[in-house]
Amino acid sequence: MRLNIDLTQGKKVINVFFTSDFHLFHNNVLKFDNRPFDDVHEMHLAIEERWNETVGPDDIVIYCGDLSFARREDKQYVDKMLLGLNGKIHFVMGNHDKYDEILKMPKFETVQDYLELRLTHYNDENIKVETLFCVMHYPIYSWNKKHHGSYMIHGHCHGNLHHGEEADFYTNRRVIDVGCMLHDYTPISYSEVIQKLSHIEIEKPTRE
Repeated sequence: MRLNIDLTQGKKVINVFFTSDFHLFHNNVLKFDNRPFDDVHEMHLAIEERWNETVGPDDIVIYCGDLSFARREDKQYVDKMLLGLNGKIHFVMGNHDKYDEILKMPKFETVQDYLELRLTHYNDENIKVETLFCVMHYPIYSWNKKHHGSYMIHGHCHGNLHHGEEADFYTNRRVIDVGCMLHDYTPISYSEVIQKLSHIEIEKPTRE
């Protein structure tokens, strides 16, 4: 799906954020990610609180998958939590998400496996520009307009690609893992993404 957002139009100040991998009601993720919470309920409250401290009512959040492990008796809690979150949410499916269940949940503006966000905004020099963010739950090695300065937004990896033999995946690539555990359980804004990655020189394709 393609989503076009123009932040330069209208009187309201709107921001765009990314986040992923909440793993609500997933007890084991506390251990796997070394999450700093005593139990999942403390985690849920922290995620909701930090979201609403950061995201305004008119803001837009691209959620990059793996929302919940809730059992049937806990699904009402998840629905209530979603309804209490600020902003409008576009949902990108993760490997632990079930499509039919996600469609039934409240709050989501759109649901898809892959999203291309074309964002019109002002840069640091107050010049109107368009930036492309290619969004998927899984990291992509080569994405649309990579050689023209676009950004690859993903979740799924829980920071694991930063370590071991695959650690060079991010070298000289405008790619970021927006998993909540890597950003203090707080959505990260598009401008923060650009600030973190825009210094990376665009690799031009070689053609024979």
